[in-house]
Amino acid sequence: MKENIIIHDFIDVAIQSGGWMLLDRVCLNNRIISLIGEPTESVEFDEEKIRTSKELLKELLEIAISNNRVSRNDVKGLAEMSSELRDILTPPPSVVNALFSQYYETSEKEATDYFHLMNVTNGYIEKNISSQEEVVVKKSHFMVQTKLETSHFEEAEICDYCFESEGYGKLNNRNKRIIRMNVKGESWGFSYSQKPIIKEECIFMPEEHKPMIINRQLQETMLNLLDIYPHYFITYNPKVVSELTHGYLYGGEASTPLIQAENDFMFDIPGFVTVSASLVEWPVSVIRLKTTSKKNLINVIEYLTLKWQQYSYPSLDIIAKTEDGLDLHTVISTFRKEEEAYVAELILQDASEAFVRTPDYEALLSNKENKVDFLGVVNLKDHNLTNEEITSVMEGNYEKQQIFKKTPEGQQAFVRFIDTL
Repeated sequence: MKENIIIHDFIDVAIQSGGWMLLDRVCLNNRIISLIGEPTESVEFDEEKIRTSKELLKELLEIAISNNRVSRNDVKGLAEMSSELRDILTPPPSVVNALFSQYYETSEKEATDYFHLMNVTNGYIEKNISSQEEVVVKKSHFMVQTKLETSHFEEAEICDYCFESEGYGKLNNRNKRIIRMNVKGESWGFSYSQKPIIKEECIFMPEEHKPMIINRQLQETMLNLLDIYPHYFITYNPKVVSELTHGYLYGGEASTPLIQAENDFMFDIPGFVTVSASLVEWPVSVIRLKTTSKKNLINVIEYLTLKWQQYSYPSLDIIAKTEDGLDLHTVISTFRKEEEAYVAELILQDASEAFVRTPDYEALLSNKENKVDFLGVVNLKDHNLTNEEITSVMEGNYEKQQIFKKTPEGQQAFVRFIDTL
């Protein structure tokens, strides 16, 4: 039998994805040819040569260009054809969810490994980073990345966090798939970020289109999600929570630099004997909590947040409220698991001018609204700075953003805050 090897191998990948069977091969072959035209030549199968789905897709597009099905200069046309071909590599939602459940019976990680690989294979997850290097800032290790410029085409408006976005349009969401979950009676979805900036960056979104409120119920949901995905961390972007009409949580592999940072010193919180607490050796002020009780963890977070909202130390510009009585102090909670224990890293925030980012640091960031740099992942625009220059800018920034400075007075203020607990 003779057949174009590129089409043959592409169909192999489609069948391996779980959405098709061997009986579908002829139909898929015809479908691809109807898109790209007949290949100029047929060759014998070469089973020894292995191409990635991305390489195969590129060669299929070359066939389409040679057959005048699309112009090499038609960026949007190429993107639409690419999306239609990648759709062949994407099983329908019912199949994806069924396979995910099947893998989940073996282990949570095996299920997410399957789903992540599918999203890489079908091209939904795009390469978003052009370079990545580790830098040391105030004895802490940060991952500094330079963002890769990628194309994005506007389509008819649809909320990217609604389930209705699954498979929508010709481009951005066509190959998107969402894992459905019942979280204590509430419908939630799980998908991967299309342009990740952290390892296995994922999105958790409620089916209901509504803003999120950072409260006890949301934190309970985050911990319940951790029970489903114990190998990931889960957090939120305060800007997203406060401004988006459809709020969502995000997470990823529990290996960020903040997670790997060492404890500075341990302390007790009276009334919460089952919860261990420590300061974290990190350029910004972070408290780490650990316990096997979800209820106790949330109780401590509520208590600690209330105390932080009331705490002032004027000589260090730490002021709890504005003259109008508005709260300046908030906490960003990041949750993860260590075996049977729940761990929370609480990033203390002060919205006063004294602790905002420096202008030169913010000018480097690819997205100034993103708070992922507090986790130790700094995503920069394209730049011509050396590592030494980047490190210098970061050190200046974190020196400013550090609420409790690494000075005798700063550490005394931190201890005084802990004593209020």
